[in-house]
Amino acid sequence: MLFRKIALTTLAAAALPFTAQAQRATRRAPARPAAARPAAGAPRTPAAAGVNITASDMALVVEGLGFPPEVRAALAGSAEERKSFADDIRQMLAVAEEAKAAGYLARPELKLQTELARAFVISQAYFKQQAAAGVADPEQAITTAEIEAFFKEPSTPAQFEAFVGDYAKHRPAAERDAPVTEEQRKKLRDLYGRRMLATRRGVAAGLERDRKTQLVILLQQARLLAGAYSKELEPRLTPTDAEVNAYLAAHPELDAKAERAKAEGILARVRAGEDFNKLADEFTEDPSGKGKGGDLGWFGRGMMVRPFEETAFALKPGEVSNIIETQFGYHIVKVDERRGQGQGEEVHARHILIQWPRSARRPDAPASPRTQASAAVGEEKRNRVLDEIATRRHVQVASDYVVDAAAAAPPAPQPEPAKNPAPKPTTRRAPARRRP
Repeated sequence: MLFRKIALTTLAAAALPFTAQAQRATRRAPARPAAARPAAGAPRTPAAAGVNITASDMALVVEGLGFPPEVRAALAGSAEERKSFADDIRQMLAVAEEAKAAGYLARPELKLQTELARAFVISQAYFKQQAAAGVADPEQAITTAEIEAFFKEPSTPAQFEAFVGDYAKHRPAAERDAPVTEEQRKKLRDLYGRRMLATRRGVAAGLERDRKTQLVILLQQARLLAGAYSKELEPRLTPTDAEVNAYLAAHPELDAKAERAKAEGILARVRAGEDFNKLADEFTEDPSGKGKGGDLGWFGRGMMVRPFEETAFALKPGEVSNIIETQFGYHIVKVDERRGQGQGEEVHARHILIQWPRSARRPDAPASPRTQASAAVGEEKRNRVLDEIATRRHVQVASDYVVDAAAAAPPAPQPEPAKNPAPKPTTRRAPARRRP
């Protein structure tokens, strides 16, 4: 679903891109959090007071999270997507309530992060208010002199060091062991001072009482709590072998015996001397090799999925592999040529691919039947457990709400001369490993 995501930006998260660009917001996909039954003998937690997000609240949530126009437009046009988004929020809030009942808000790291999340939301609302009043320059809204005065307050230095520590801990893994540079500290100091002062002014201006601001704070803090609590819930969500086996038995469309038999029959014909290229043209289900004798061209290490790569690089020119399995299906591999040595070695290979049977739930997801079954069981368990928590914690989120289609629609493109048409917007995808 398109809307399995919620914007998460804390003050520390906003600081992360400083090495490249200051004050850029970070958007993360909110995986559905996970959940665990209390241990035997553990004290029972008091019943949660509950959370109620109304239809009008949901409209404010969509506006407050700052989705791009095309996402809001899609929400406006699809009741199914609106419901999916509401379901995700309900489950996230439920696990956050569970985390609160377990005392997670008292943990120093989470206490700091939730406070930073609150500060970011209020300060963001304040800066937007200032921009609407014509104060577009952050230096006009909060001056350098005011920041310097803020850092002379007795409590500020220790709070800033805690902020820097949180920033350093949540940097990309490759940067975590490196010390925070003086240049980074300078930018962090400016960000922290500016945001904290904006938070004060936002609270004084009553922005914290604004319902949209309250909702965004609630969701930002819930995302942090649910993410932290998910490790405790994970055991209840992991599919067991017995559950996966039962799912496969109940879904004969995932049985790959026919595909395996087909691949074995083709391999027998290759072993009997039939032309590999002709058999590939006739049988391969890889569109890139169809009509080309299954030709994959030259490739080096790291360009193919591991089982395929290991097989290809183990073959001598002219040799044909046994049947191998990858997430795409059954493969028969033939190597035509090899060149180079060591890390620069390459092979020129062909293959015949017989794809796995595809689940009706995920027809475009290449995966083995067992992987598909495990994913389906996991999703069912996750939804069941999280819905149970939402019911027990009295979390209600309206799924029938309105998104303003006019506000959601992306701006209309300006007309261009016919000789120089405006390019259509495209979505860039991260390059995936090349499929054999």
